[in-house]
Amino acid sequence: MRSKESVSIALLVLILLGYAPLAQSQSRPFLVVIDAGHGGHDPGAVGYYGTQEKDVTLTIARFIRLMSLYDPEISVILTRSDDRYIPHRERTGLANRLNADLFVSIHANAHPRHAAANGIEVLVSDDTAQNNYPQSRELALLLQRRLTRALGVTDRGIKHQRLFIRWAEMPTVLIEVGFLTNPQEELKLRTFTYQWTVAEVILQTIKEYLRRGPR
Repeated sequence: MRSKESVSIALLVLILLGYAPLAQSQSRPFLVVIDAGHGGHDPGAVGYYGTQEKDVTLTIARFIRLMSLYDPEISVILTRSDDRYIPHRERTGLANRLNADLFVSIHANAHPRHAAANGIEVLVSDDTAQNNYPQSRELALLLQRRLTRALGVTDRGIKHQRLFIRWAEMPTVLIEVGFLTNPQEELKLRTFTYQWTVAEVILQTIKEYLRRGPR
């Protein structure tokens, strides 16, 4: 997987040279922290074919970052850019220190009993009393709709859970981009095309959401 990723990233440098946004520059770019789930000693979910969640999430996060480099509307910061473990408090803490506009955590799903489980779901904190809950839910709904349509996968809806993202002081969501425990979905999650599409939809949806709201 790493060798394919190296080739893909080399090709992306050429692709991104022509990836010029049409929108005019803002007074300041939107600042978004993208969190690649797991890392280092924590592989996350592991698929039937050995795909590790930490690798899938890191590749998608890197793609989002690469796509944003030539875009004056948005600045993307990664919580990790390589294979290392970062405690959850440090991930949200980075976004809080930077006063980011959004915190988006990327994960791949797993189901211990049902290998047929498939599709995408976006999670928000179960603490509906948080000040940023309405904005987080709005972003989750938008991402859920855009991702399932673009990828043609099962729409599992948005979910509420007690998650580490509750420590973020801005709108925040956790995206489950597919099930590694489903062998067919795992094979899709390993491909450049699927990872690139997920990254592109996430970035464009984030920009659409941020344009709607107050700065």
